[in-house]
Amino acid sequence: MRTMEISKYLAPLDKIIANDFIPALFGCPISPIERDLIGLPVKYGGLGIPILTDLAEREYSASLLITQSTVTAMKTQSVYQTVDEEKVQKELKLILEQRISEYIEKQKDILSKLNAPAKRVAEQNMEAGSSSWLSCLPLKKYGFTMNKSEFRDSLRLRYGKELANLPSKCQCGAKFDVNHALNCPNGGFVIIRHNEVRDFLASTLRKVQNDVETEPKLQTIDGEQFSTRSTLTGEQAHPDIRARGFYRAGQHAFFDVKVINPNSESYTNITTSKVYERAEKQKSNAYGERILNVEHGSFVPLIFSVTGGMGKRAQNFSKLLCNKLSYKTRQQYSDVINFYRCRMSFLIRKMVLLCVRGSRVTNKAKKESFFEENDFEFGCFESKL
Repeated sequence: MRTMEISKYLAPLDKIIANDFIPALFGCPISPIERDLIGLPVKYGGLGIPILTDLAEREYSASLLITQSTVTAMKTQSVYQTVDEEKVQKELKLILEQRISEYIEKQKDILSKLNAPAKRVAEQNMEAGSSSWLSCLPLKKYGFTMNKSEFRDSLRLRYGKELANLPSKCQCGAKFDVNHALNCPNGGFVIIRHNEVRDFLASTLRKVQNDVETEPKLQTIDGEQFSTRSTLTGEQAHPDIRARGFYRAGQHAFFDVKVINPNSESYTNITTSKVYERAEKQKSNAYGERILNVEHGSFVPLIFSVTGGMGKRAQNFSKLLCNKLSYKTRQQYSDVINFYRCRMSFLIRKMVLLCVRGSRVTNKAKKESFFEENDFEFGCFESKL
């Protein structure tokens, strides 16, 4: 592509990619505007499958610019003319800046043509870390793998397309769709999703802090008064994680995790960033004042999204955590945070698929289970086994 002007010869290949290859990945047809979006890099909401005719033109033009001094030297046969490396580096930087600018302009143009739900999903795909699962090799040792159906479902969810073979009704009696699956408590998948994220964060914190506890108990309230009405004062109130010394030496830092579905019907008229802010405020109102005044500690709500994004305070926490990991392991911060985001991205992605594809068993089915009785020893004695 860089050495020859071949864009016009790539049109048939582009047609095969758009009409055969990408529909085979998704398991369904795609629209022309979706093809344009998929052609963008992953960080801009695409899949990094470029439109080759456009790419060839850009690459050829860039090659002509970078090799201009070398071509001039060859034409003049000058033995004294050397390549100006500083000039080449400036040209490379300029090309990169122009390319980024083109991606941003194309992204804006595509978003302006999408309907409201599709635009909302596309914007969520551009959040930091939400696309990390698409940017790595499928290595089993790190958990960076999906089977065929999981990958296809993930692609469809990424672009707001309907999933195949979903039940028409949930076990709770409601109409079953992706939004309902991500919110329905039946089956316990919402709790499992929360606990998996909590346990991952706690295990990562233990790499940098010695005193880390999940589900810590708070001190009892002995007449203390709180200005925030929604402060939890009961004995059962407890945040998800406690880590001593994370922010300040000797001080307890408390964290409470929430994994939200920003595309729920109740959030339809609210931007995703406002959804994060609202969830952070609710958690802070519930725990912040009590932990500050009674525990003399700090409290941080960690809000994550089923789309892979996270709230501002969770972002700050993640950056500090990865900075501590980088210092302790003597490894590059960029490598640490990229790996952290990828692990989190795959974890949330698999928990979302569990919510959507997991089997929700009714209470009636549980009662009819062969192992209704839990006293196996008495069962063997009574039946003379």
